[in-house]
Amino acid sequence: MNTNEIVQKLWNLCNILKDDGITYHQYVTELTQLLFLKMSEETSKSWSGSEKSPEQRLPKDCRWKNLRGKEGATLAHDYRAMLVELGEAKDKLVAAIYANAHTNIREPKHLTQLVADIDAID
Repeated sequence: MNTNEIVQKLWNLCNILKDDGITYHQYVTELTQLLFLKMSEETSKSWSGSEKSPEQRLPKDCRWKNLRGKEGATLAHDYRAMLVELGEAKDKLVAAIYANAHTNIREPKHLTQLVADIDAID
């Protein structure tokens, strides 16, 4: 998948957010929080650095794989709890990235769609 295709997919995700009442300036935050988790997993697959991989920096129950396969109210509840835990992570970088993180997504079906669509991006 090339960069233009990824950008187009992300703009399509913005339409889902818009349907949930998320404003234009909130799109970036919502997508960044999810994409960071996905990219941490993807980056770790090819990690060869001497420090912890990006995914290893995250608490074990706060990783992309913990969102994948869940849906509806369960996903929404777990995602909100995950954002709080990430904001309080022992790793200072992770805690800084997710400091005061929350989601404005109200409809669990929209979060389910976002996770599925992001997961499909390679």
